[in-house]
Amino acid sequence: MSLRLYSLQQKDFSVKEYVIEFEQLMLKFELEESEENNVAQYLGDLLARKNKECRDFFSRLNQSLRVWGSRLPVDARATYSRMAEELSDLLQSIPGEGSTPSVQMSCFETMLDSPIPQDLRGAHLQEALSVFTYLLAHAAS
Repeated sequence: MSLRLYSLQQKDFSVKEYVIEFEQLMLKFELEESEENNVAQYLGDLLARKNKECRDFFSRLNQSLRVWGSRLPVDARATYSRMAEELSDLLQSIPGEGSTPSVQMSCFETMLDSPIPQDLRGAHLQEALSVFTYLLAHAAS
């Protein structure tokens, strides 16, 4: 097996380029993967990519909050919080199939670093604990 095939990530490829590269590698190594496995790998890469994009955006939001401090109007703070909340919900809604446990847990870390209210942060933390417990239970069996 080629490490290149299983470490293939979309990164800067367009979807079309990514699919072509994936299919070429599959042909090169004469592998036949089920469509279900191919979709799972794509979704795993999608989750990692979206997590990175959200992390970068949250970092910029947090930096803006630090720079502006108390001079930032309340409605702007509320807008930042709503944006972070919506992005966290979207990040959480992307299926984690095909992604590694570290990517899944990294998504929770990203959500917990976002500028959201404490009650939402607590809800994300409870969900992260639930997923972590699930991953541990399946690793043990």
